[in-house]
Amino acid sequence: MKRDAISNYEPIQEGLVFSRKRTVGDAGYAYHRHDACEILLFLEGDIRFYIEQTCFVPAPGSLVILNPNEMHRVQSVGDTPYERIVLNVKKSFMDMLSTEDYQLADCFYRRPSGTGNLRILSADQVTEFLDMYGRLERSSTEEAGSSVERNAHTSLLLLWISRLYQDGRERVENMMPAYVSGVMKYIEDHLDEPLSLEKLAKMFHVSPGYLSTQFRRHTGLTLRDYLLDRKVNHAKMLMLEGANVSEACYQAGFGDYSNFIRSFKKVTGMPPGKFRRS
Repeated sequence: MKRDAISNYEPIQEGLVFSRKRTVGDAGYAYHRHDACEILLFLEGDIRFYIEQTCFVPAPGSLVILNPNEMHRVQSVGDTPYERIVLNVKKSFMDMLSTEDYQLADCFYRRPSGTGNLRILSADQVTEFLDMYGRLERSSTEEAGSSVERNAHTSLLLLWISRLYQDGRERVENMMPAYVSGVMKYIEDHLDEPLSLEKLAKMFHVSPGYLSTQFRRHTGLTLRDYLLDRKVNHAKMLMLEGANVSEACYQAGFGDYSNFIRSFKKVTGMPPGKFRRS
């Protein structure tokens, strides 16, 4: 999938995409997001998993869910093969499989961003997940009626995941340095204000050079690119809530309208007016 050099935004072309992946060597990549929800079952590897302002070391059997607004990344620690199962599902696809009394997408959206993403599966639950995933994988053929079978197995897997996320949440040891997560949170809470590397470094009592280096080390992005991504995403949310393009521009902290148009198109692949109409 094509990944934008600035935003690390990965578009998902279909309603459902899934694969079992095994990466040997450097499996790291920068913070990014998709335009679909993601389900990841971690099977093996020596990695750190980042979600928004949290970094943790996943145990085998870790199940992670993400909605399209949640930035995330993986960073390799060693040379152990990184194996996982990944499914990307668009909300429209889940809505199509849902009923009036049960919405399969709720567990992805009805929680604060960057929280409640993780569940640690037991050995029996991992086996159950792999069995359901195997049936889904085998249903993806050209045989007549295979799409019906695929949708049925997708529904069962999503229902199983949805029920799993109804109760409790896992506690994780956050390995993200406090000043990095603090900067990320401050940016999120002050997107409509002028922000700079120098201002943020002074607020968190570190030098601009040190903050720049450490921020990129932990996010894979420069502070400028991260800030641009968050501002554009905020503008998208404002337009989804009814704001026009001009309102979204200034409420998201863009002081220059022309710069907003260019930045939005560079990050999302389309001008803001087209996004709002669609």
